[in-house]
Amino acid sequence: MEFKRIKLSQAATIKLKTFKMRTGLTPNVSCRLAMTLSINENNMPSLELYSDDTGQEINRYTFLGDQELMLLSLFTQWCNENNVAKENYYEYLHAHINRGVEMLTNRVKGLDCLLELLKNN
Repeated sequence: MEFKRIKLSQAATIKLKTFKMRTGLTPNVSCRLAMTLSINENNMPSLELYSDDTGQEINRYTFLGDQELMLLSLFTQWCNENNVAKENYYEYLHAHINRGVEMLTNRVKGLDCLLELLKNN
């Protein structure tokens, strides 16, 4: 999957700033968690709901880090299971991250809540 950077929605950018104040986690780490949380939902995120890309821009390596192979494999598996055409991969990746940020910030108010979320998923 080719992309050099991913642009988040304005809403996700604001939520990530608040989330960093609550947990100390940087946006790139939070986006990794958000993507996996959204994929774990086992349903398709709405591309229309998560199409805004006027927020923070994160380059590929910063977003994926040394977990690139694992994270993109997980995402690609989800795409294959949901019959997503390769030309739509980026849009769904973008939607999963933005939906996941929303889910993550609604469920986690601090590091103790994050630990509970990770235990239960």
